[in-house]
Amino acid sequence: MSELLTQYFERYAEEAITKMKAALIAVDYYERIRVRLARKEDLSGELAIIAKVGPAGTMAVVKEAIADYKAQVSGAWELNQRLQDIGKHKVSLIVNEREHLPRADVSYQFKSKAGTVKVHITTAGETFRLEINAGKNPMAAQMACIELEKQLTFIALTG
Repeated sequence: MSELLTQYFERYAEEAITKMKAALIAVDYYERIRVRLARKEDLSGELAIIAKVGPAGTMAVVKEAIADYKAQVSGAWELNQRLQDIGKHKVSLIVNEREHLPRADVSYQFKSKAGTVKVHITTAGETFRLEINAGKNPMAAQMACIELEKQLTFIALTG
């Protein structure tokens, strides 16, 4: 299959996993602070914001941060908007309490006159498997991949 498509979607998966990890670490951190604030522990020595807004204000900030970082976990797999506009994109996150990272099942489908390119990414922890399928006809598959590569190049050039 196309080396450019493989590199693009491998980089996409690696970046999404990195974003999920960072967001989950932040969620864990703020959850621990929330629990400590709920127990009425004095955290003013650790968190300078408490002196400014008080424990109640800090709790509101912590809850908002938790919600934001949880949204970042699910948003880590968002594709470029242009790719979403020209294809079909679906993301499913499966959370298992015994695993640190949710498992992602990501599919992207791009249709062109030459054919359809299907991209499927599945993750387990920090590893992922990438499958790119453009059909059984080698000529049509190559043309469909070239069409998607053109779109990726256009997206890269328009920034």
